[in-house]
Amino acid sequence: MRATLAAVIIAAALVFILASLPSATGKSGPVGSTGPAGPSAGQTPAKHQSSPPLRYRPVGCVRRGSAVAYRHGPRRKEVALSFDDGPSTLTPSFVRTLHANQTVATFFMIGEQVTSGYRSTLQEELRDGDTLGDHTYTHADLVTAGGVRGQLQQTLQAIRGLSGYTPCVFRPPYGDYDSSVVQTAASLGLATILWEVDPSDYTQPGVAAIQQRVLSEVRPGSIILSHDGGGPRGQTLAAYPYIIRALRARGYRFVTVPELLGFRTVYRRCVRDCENAAIAGRPPPGSIVLPG
Repeated sequence: MRATLAAVIIAAALVFILASLPSATGKSGPVGSTGPAGPSAGQTPAKHQSSPPLRYRPVGCVRRGSAVAYRHGPRRKEVALSFDDGPSTLTPSFVRTLHANQTVATFFMIGEQVTSGYRSTLQEELRDGDTLGDHTYTHADLVTAGGVRGQLQQTLQAIRGLSGYTPCVFRPPYGDYDSSVVQTAASLGLATILWEVDPSDYTQPGVAAIQQRVLSEVRPGSIILSHDGGGPRGQTLAAYPYIIRALRARGYRFVTVPELLGFRTVYRRCVRDCENAAIAGRPPPGSIVLPG
């Protein structure tokens, strides 16, 4: 009788001990329980709130090196397309053509033409990886007309005010410059940019002539001059898809003028109010990234 009573007591103790052991999942609870412990009384499960993805918007670039006038970049298999005298009514078509051909360019703009009607065009250029440049406020010959600082500053303000981007490259109208122009531009953070290839597209020589001139003159590191404004530019627009395909077939890579010269682009992190000009993905290596 005593043995039977002792067995009953031992069996009851074992049941109690087993019931209090942790389950296979490491959670305390009944033996064999594999689910997670539920919330305590009065608690509700925490909801996962996803933050908006970080975007990056180009806000400028930084020149480097001596105050000189550049006609080309390093002699490697890269070329920089550049278009002067815009923005104009055809500029959006140029931007779409470049985008369709997965190509970037630098647009040197006349300040008095940078009006609110072109805001979306400038944003699209930045979003696509194109670069904005200063081409004076009234397309003045800076050597003969003077007023260099005012011409450049007004254009910088116009571009920055409309797009949020501050250029670091400047092209003197007619290619006319002197050391004073170069030094004044440098004091405003602007590198003076000329060109190595000029198809004289402003004379409207015909689509085939523009194509032939560019392709015969281009070299590794060339800066190519053309125009998206200042007159009828339909021939130039029609010539460039073929030029791009031909140069790509020769092994050339297309870059902006600042990229060709080793200048650094500045981006700002943002999660809102940046969608219209934010690039896809992260900035390339070597960029300057500012906090939001």
